[in-house]
Amino acid sequence: MNDNDEETGRLDAAARWYSELQDPDVDLETWDAFRAWERDPDNAEAYRQIEASLAIVDQGLRAGRGGASPDAPPEPAKRTRLRMATWLTGLAAVLALAATVFVLANTGANPAPLTYATAVGEQRSVTLADGTVITLNTDTALDVAYTSRERHVSLSRGQALFEVEKAKAPFIVEAGTSRTRALGTQFDIYAQPAGVAVTLLEGSVSVSTSPEQKSLFGFGKATHPADPEAKVLAPGDRLEIADDGSQTVSRVEPGAALQWRSGIVQFDDVTLADAVTELNRYSTTKIRVSDPGLAAERLSGTFPTGEPEAF
Repeated sequence: MNDNDEETGRLDAAARWYSELQDPDVDLETWDAFRAWERDPDNAEAYRQIEASLAIVDQGLRAGRGGASPDAPPEPAKRTRLRMATWLTGLAAVLALAATVFVLANTGANPAPLTYATAVGEQRSVTLADGTVITLNTDTALDVAYTSRERHVSLSRGQALFEVEKAKAPFIVEAGTSRTRALGTQFDIYAQPAGVAVTLLEGSVSVSTSPEQKSLFGFGKATHPADPEAKVLAPGDRLEIADDGSQTVSRVEPGAALQWRSGIVQFDDVTLADAVTELNRYSTTKIRVSDPGLAAERLSGTFPTGEPEAF
């Protein structure tokens, strides 16, 4: 059963309950059964929709009865209840149709995302509507779209630090083949040329690479918190996902992982070729190493970004 069928069923049940409870001879067993059904918050909401709709209709009927003859005989109660039950069933169908139209209208149109980007060598911090702060590193681009069900970010290139404000809606970041899910935490995602690296600094996140079902609003996908394919990271974990699907988890110092915000990069036993690739992100002046032997040499150290001549 999909969400639309479930909503229709709830409204239909709510209409039937309302009709039954109008009977002056309703027994305690019926009331107990209704209370048990109403304990489900979604059922209670459906019943409130029926009540609210009837209140509006009742106002219209009262206005329409202004010219009715006061001597007109009242309808038998049984016939009135029968008509009410039939009419309520129609009302439930109308409400369900309205909900379906709303969903279909929103499914076909993605929410307009907000786009943020930085140039080579630039950094930028943005504060989103919920208080979440995103710091974009050099040459980074991402889109942000919020719905009632999820807060969604698509990182198309570059690197960003996410300081997520806690909220009921999960915070989802898509980058490459990865989907990182959080509620309130701090993490860094780097969309590298050959894969994605997710570094957790505070809190907890789950990272999934499995295909998921498309979300209600069509923007991104819906990630289930209990996805068996997801990896749950602890603070200091760095998960690297290569384009071929292979994954490795290593430990990093949170302070070192954030040095890029201060214009510093730190290398620990990496090849010169990898160090040059990283430094070239921060400058339009590119370093090239043509000697394969030299490119394979390994180095460690801390270097300022945006100063290729000094390096």
